[in-house]
Amino acid sequence: MNSKLAKALIILFFVISAISVASAVNVTVTFSDLNLQKGLKVLVYDYQGKLIGEFNTTDTLILNTLNATSYIFVLKPTEQSWFSDPFKAVELLKVSAPVVLSYALYGGVVVGLAYLMSRFFR
Repeated sequence: MNSKLAKALIILFFVISAISVASAVNVTVTFSDLNLQKGLKVLVYDYQGKLIGEFNTTDTLILNTLNATSYIFVLKPTEQSWFSDPFKAVELLKVSAPVVLSYALYGGVVVGLAYLMSRFFR
């Protein structure tokens, strides 16, 4: 009976140790520039709302998870003028064009099917 209890306790110990996850003290966060907008800033706050810092999109940040377990990341865009750099406006149009065209195609199919159904059932 004693050996069964010891085996059960050993198995329970290994199951609990396998399930538990060790937390890291320092976590490194690297931001990457997506070329979406020039001058994009990333604001980092802790869970109490205290500003930790304002970072560029190419910075690396080391967060101490011992003091705070939750962080808030906020993207701070800059003012964007389409007339100051028309090539950026063309890039933005090229990015959003497939979405607009897919909606237009869907609408065209719906209208076309409605037209065909109305002609068929006359």
